[in-house]
Amino acid sequence: MSAINTFVLLTQVIFIYAALPPIEKCQLSDSGCVLKSSQNALSTFVAGIPEVGTEVLEPVHIDIIKIDLSGLKLTIKDADIKGLKGTVLDKVSFDTGKKELRVNFHAALVLKGKYKAGGRLLILPISGDGDVTIKIKKLELFLTMVYDIVKNENGKDVIDLKSYKYTYENNENTHFKLTNLFNGNKALSDAMHTFMNDNWKAISQEFGDPMLEKPVEKIFTAMKTYLRSQPLDEIANV
Repeated sequence: MSAINTFVLLTQVIFIYAALPPIEKCQLSDSGCVLKSSQNALSTFVAGIPEVGTEVLEPVHIDIIKIDLSGLKLTIKDADIKGLKGTVLDKVSFDTGKKELRVNFHAALVLKGKYKAGGRLLILPISGDGDVTIKIKKLELFLTMVYDIVKNENGKDVIDLKSYKYTYENNENTHFKLTNLFNGNKALSDAMHTFMNDNWKAISQEFGDPMLEKPVEKIFTAMKTYLRSQPLDEIANV
C-alpha cells in the first residue's frame, strides 16, 4: 500500500472514530451496563453520524404519512418530529439465547407538517388542508429486534439487526392544532379542536400505529446501520 493510500485510510478511520460517541464496553448480558452506555451515546446517535451512514433523528423527517382508516383519510407531508434528543432509555437488553435486542424508551415529541384531511374522525366529520402540530407529552415505545452475529467485509463479527416489532403507550396527553379546518370556519374549527383535545386518548389509540410506522422504521434503520458499522469486539466485551 502506498504512503498516500495509507494516509487516506488512517484519516478516514480517525474521522469515523472522532464522530462516534465514547462507548463503554459491556458484556451483552449486562443489561445495566448496556443501558448506561446506550444513554451516554444517545445524543450523538440522534444527531446522525454521516461517517457511518446513520440518518439524523433530531428531527426525524418524514416525507409523507398516509392514513386511510375508520372513515378518516389523512395525509401529512413534509413532517418533522422533534424530541428524540431528550429520549430517556428505560431498558436496553440483549437476549443472547433468542438473539433479541429489546429497547424501551420514552420521550416528549412534537410533529409539525402539512396536512389534508377528509371523512370522519371518530364520530365527527372533518375536512381541512393546512398546517398541523401534534404535541405528545410522553410517548413510550417498546421495540423488540431480532439480530444475528455476522462477519463484515473485514472478517469481524458485527450485530446485524434483521427485523423488528413494536408496541407503544401514550397515557399522559396529546394536543392537536390544525389550521384551516373547514375552510377557516372558526366555529367549526373550535368545536373540532375541543373534540380532538378532549378525546386525545381515543384518537391516539385509533391512529397511533399508522402515525408511528415510518418514524419507528427510521429509528430501526439507524440502529441497524450503526451496529453493522461497529465490530463487536470494539463495542462489547466478547
